Amino acid sequence: MNKRFAQMATVGAAAALLLTSSPVAHAQSPTAITMIAAQYTNQMRPYFDQLVKAFEAANPDITVDVQVVSWNDIDQKVKTLVQTQQLPDIANLNYFASFAADDLLYTSDQIVTPEVLADILPTFMDRTQYNGASYAVPDLASDRLFFYNKDIFEKAGITAPPTTWTEVTAAADKIKATQPGIIPLALPLGPEEAQAEFAIWAGGNGGSYFKDGKWVVNSPENVATLNYLKSLVDAGDTQPGPATTNRTDGAWPLFAQGKAAMVNGAIFLPGVLATAESTVNYGVAPFPAADGKQSVTLGVEDYFFGFKKPGNQAAVQKFLSFLYQPDNYAAFLKAAGGFLPATKSAGAAMSSDPVMKPFIDVLPTAIFYPSDQATWPAVQGAIQQTIGTAVQGSDPQQVLDQIQAAATAQ
Repeated sequence: MNKRFAQMATVGAAAALLLTSSPVAHAQSPTAITMIAAQYTNQMRPYFDQLVKAFEAANPDITVDVQVVSWNDIDQKVKTLVQTQQLPDIANLNYFASFAADDLLYTSDQIVTPEVLADILPTFMDRTQYNGASYAVPDLASDRLFFYNKDIFEKAGITAPPTTWTEVTAAADKIKATQPGIIPLALPLGPEEAQAEFAIWAGGNGGSYFKDGKWVVNSPENVATLNYLKSLVDAGDTQPGPATTNRTDGAWPLFAQGKAAMVNGAIFLPGVLATAESTVNYGVAPFPAADGKQSVTLGVEDYFFGFKKPGNQAAVQKFLSFLYQPDNYAAFLKAAGGFLPATKSAGAAMSSDPVMKPFIDVLPTAIFYPSDQATWPAVQGAIQQTIGTAVQGSDPQQVLDQIQAAATAQ
């Protein structure tokens, strides 16, 4: 997922002048820490505004500067700070292993209290490992479901959401035959999240990016997946230009406006539809899989992690542990716009939510990015920039071979 927020609240250290011949004594200067936080929604800035204000009131010996950066820019922002040796104290990204590989990070037990760690869901905490040690703490997670327009399906005579690729193609044919101008499937393979869109289609064909200790980007399963997606594009079953279509400003608006019948939707798409005042009568279902294969969902989690800097560890731990206090964390999730919580306590509280329940139900089928591989950020970038070309003129095998070569050359 380029608005930025920076707030610095300075707590002055009063100098106490002793009325004796003793030298002037000064109180210790506050510890100042900086956090680069992701802009999940426009509500992140006011959230951190209030959080920092409350934290500094309770901890006058620490000041916190939170910079909220859009998802379009945060990756490069953090990389630039690292490259120029201007490390932030805390960062919020969807990967961490490359920094852990360079010995730049604290371990998880150094950035939050044992009580916070005990409350993190094991499913998500398992993804914070690098070389046998945990270096991050999940802040939230999401997974995906297949969204479909019930009214378009009814007009097309489709009685149930597709469960296989064959059924997706059949549904597309019926929609084109009965409702010219309606896009059967919105397919976002633009650079925003092409790695996610392809991962979930490939996962439903038994494919993956990394398996059994090695990169398998150009596996036969992945090639077959791209060929299937290309067949949909060639048949006019998708919107024009999927290689340049992003999800949030392309595919999802098409679905929200009733112009597309089916789309891969993240857990916060219902909130987007509500905010957009969409009138679409939609349903959700597990993601269709290749014939004879198992449906999967894509599990994605983001992380907080702390950079090792002299004298900052205690302040980092205090601030992140403060964020995970139940009320503060609930406010964080609300500001972020409807994600799965990373904590047991919040998960139990949200499991009865009718919007959240279908997403929670498919979590056991979740596949994940290989974010514990230090080279994943570079591989992800290559996927984002090139994989969409495979459905618009380029050869799928050659595109995947090129990404595979980039992955193994790291």
